[in-house]
Amino acid sequence: MTNDDTNQGNRRGNWRNRRRAAGARPHQDDTEAERRQRPPVMFRSRTQLATTYAPGVLFTWEGAKGICRSVPIDRGDAQVSDATRLLIFDGMKEIASTWFARGDGLRAPATVPIELILDDVFYDRNSQIVDRDWGRIFQLCDPGTMGYIPYPLVYRCGVCGRIRQYDTIADQARHPLPARCGDHEARWTQVDVVYVHWSGHLEPLSPYRNNYDANRRYVTRLTTCTCGGQEFTLSNQAPVFSDWRFICDSCKSPRDLKQPDPLTLEILERERANTGRNFERIEVNMLPVSYRANSAFYPQKGTFIEFRDRRVVELLLPQRQPDLLQRLAEIHRIPFASPSDDDIRAALADAGRAAEWDDYNDHCEMAERAVARGQTDRADGLRREADVIREAWFASHVVERGHVQSAALAAAVVQRGNWARRFDPIRLTIEHDRFVAEHIHERRTQHESIDVMEPDRLICDAVGDPVRLAQYQNTTGNLLRRTGLDQIVLIRGLPICEFSFGFTRVSSTPIYYREFNGRSVPMPVRLNAFPELPNGRRPIYVTQQRNEALYFKVDERRVKRWLAANGMQEADAEADKTLGAIYLEHYSDFGPFLDEFKEREGRGQAPRSLTAFVYLLLHSLAHQVMHALADISGLDRDGLGEHLFPADLAFVVYRKGMTPDLGNISAMWRNHAHDFLYRLLDQRLLRCGSGSLCDTRGGACPACIMVSEVTCLGGNQLLSRSALKGGPAPNWEPQGSPPLIGFFDPVLLHD
Repeated sequence: MTNDDTNQGNRRGNWRNRRRAAGARPHQDDTEAERRQRPPVMFRSRTQLATTYAPGVLFTWEGAKGICRSVPIDRGDAQVSDATRLLIFDGMKEIASTWFARGDGLRAPATVPIELILDDVFYDRNSQIVDRDWGRIFQLCDPGTMGYIPYPLVYRCGVCGRIRQYDTIADQARHPLPARCGDHEARWTQVDVVYVHWSGHLEPLSPYRNNYDANRRYVTRLTTCTCGGQEFTLSNQAPVFSDWRFICDSCKSPRDLKQPDPLTLEILERERANTGRNFERIEVNMLPVSYRANSAFYPQKGTFIEFRDRRVVELLLPQRQPDLLQRLAEIHRIPFASPSDDDIRAALADAGRAAEWDDYNDHCEMAERAVARGQTDRADGLRREADVIREAWFASHVVERGHVQSAALAAAVVQRGNWARRFDPIRLTIEHDRFVAEHIHERRTQHESIDVMEPDRLICDAVGDPVRLAQYQNTTGNLLRRTGLDQIVLIRGLPICEFSFGFTRVSSTPIYYREFNGRSVPMPVRLNAFPELPNGRRPIYVTQQRNEALYFKVDERRVKRWLAANGMQEADAEADKTLGAIYLEHYSDFGPFLDEFKEREGRGQAPRSLTAFVYLLLHSLAHQVMHALADISGLDRDGLGEHLFPADLAFVVYRKGMTPDLGNISAMWRNHAHDFLYRLLDQRLLRCGSGSLCDTRGGACPACIMVSEVTCLGGNQLLSRSALKGGPAPNWEPQGSPPLIGFFDPVLLHD
């Protein structure tokens, strides 16, 4: 911010520089007062405000008219359904839990203080368990506007280099930048370099030093030089920050750009006093970076498909494990010994509670009538009340629960509490069940869900002409068989929810490796919630979009043949079970970041497994679809998203974005459906421009099947063209593993 800009900003009514009225709060309370004032606001697209301009971001206006920091504005609660609210909180809890698990293992077997890994709003301070009353602490917000304030409040005279620093905006308003600096006219500009730390802390570049006071047991700020001088100049002519220096005006002694992070310093000093662990200065020293640097801010967010039915979350709660087992058994046709209605009625009669059966039946019948009238919310409420009545019978042991006839599945339901939520096949199975019910079957009557083998006029101009329609169906069916697909469904207006709830600095992942003296030292990156709203709650920015999508169901028999061809005989050995049931029974946790599958150069040791290969196949197919769709529809690859249902052998590719959906996917299918399917099979498009180099290093790179990290559900892991066209074994397997038979290999077309 230049001196001229500041002088113009002193006009009456300008929020950024207005003076405090008489009787203002003491200086130390300015930060709290500023938070409760309403700052000026800016308007951008919702997606930009929820991520690029989220609270804590540093940015500048067009024309470089000063650096500002985004701050949250309270615009009331966002209007979302109960199920969406539960899914947001569930997703945030899962992200925080996996973040903690990754950071806590950094010093194994020793632990890392939880304060270095998570903001304290994410966990209970007494139990240190990641579980809070999320609705009380957080507020769902519509990112329509965002506030901003000037930051950093450190200025340098362009003539002499003298530094002037303010602690608060009110401080600067009380004592504006002088027009003259010493014996010359001042040319004040903001210092556009800041200190950042992986704890999430951000500070202006300052000659003042943070220092731990062992007597008081907290960090204080030293605002003078060792000689007692308080005035400094900044020598910043050097091209690298390590050569910049603050110079004391009194004694001319230099200070380098080293500043300890106050939060980390206090925690590590306390840990040293309690446990005797010594720490290195590189653990606490902040990094000087340009405010424009990507490392200054990484928004943390989640994405999910919206569902109307709360049971998509409630069924996965620990206390609902018996109901979850029963539903999984129904979906995947696993034998389940359940008491019949007659058995339940008789048991209630014997206990003198026969009236409860009538009450339960009344709720079920009223729910069915509500569905027929289109009163879905009332129907959901009635079903929940019926579930409460039924659960009371089991809890009081009046009626014996049923049991699933699969010990492996029963064990998996218990163990899933330790699984990474993103890849949890049990959760994804329940979601797929509701997806098919809500987004395919229910939408069919409104023509918002169209099976491509039974098209409407909007996606096939052959409708109405029996001869042409038969030709279309014959060609499409043949291509689906060659591709190994059972079904493709076009969905219009698929509801997708994205939410951003916090940020990190320096790194977007839980561990940052700091290079120092030839060493790569791991540091725990702290996951921070966004700053408080004026009401004391933390904002979660929610964007909801309704865009077109394609749902793909893969041929189960073809997948079984492909697995057997690649040495996995589990499906053949258990021919009486569905592949989905086998997947659930054999699944072991992939981990939140698929670490087991990140090995390159053939150093991996992961055994070949059915679950990993099914996910590999679906993930590779989804990426191949995204590339083909982007090439033909005109949509950008980064504008597409994916969602996988591994146990159900299904996946969804959808358009992302808050701009109006122009029907690109519908238009693509109407005009180029067969070209699209041919592209999935085209051997030329299954090659890589990197040639054999990519083939020998896993069969996946940015030049072929990968997409951007932001778009990919699995961070471009568990992905390989070899799964589709055949080729070398994945690099996470031991050296010498047999090559893969591709899913598109013609020998797999028939039994």
